Amino acid sequence: MTMQNAGIEITQVQITPVRSEKAGNLKAFAKVVLNGQFVVNSIRIVAGKSGPFVSFPRQYQAKEGKGYDLCHPITGSLRSYMTQKILNQFQVVSDI
Repeated sequence: MTMQNAGIEITQVQITPVRSEKAGNLKAFAKVVLNGQFVVNSIRIVAGKSGPFVSFPRQYQAKEGKGYDLCHPITGSLRSYMTQKILNQFQVVSDI
């Protein structure tokens, strides 16, 4: 089944689990390909109080002590679509 959101289709999701004790709440990294043409790397899957959640890439400035988003979905519907697809694939990989 192909899911789409405003013409944006996730054509590939790759999950790389993090198996280090030092990783804390970080459970995996995800790579997502959109429409077979654009890749987003370094999406983090983090264990939260209510279960895993998706954190989109951020750039941190050590001197300023703050970060800014490198990329993220603008609409709530696209964020939900991407989160669902990423967490579904994470569940498949986690169950192996």
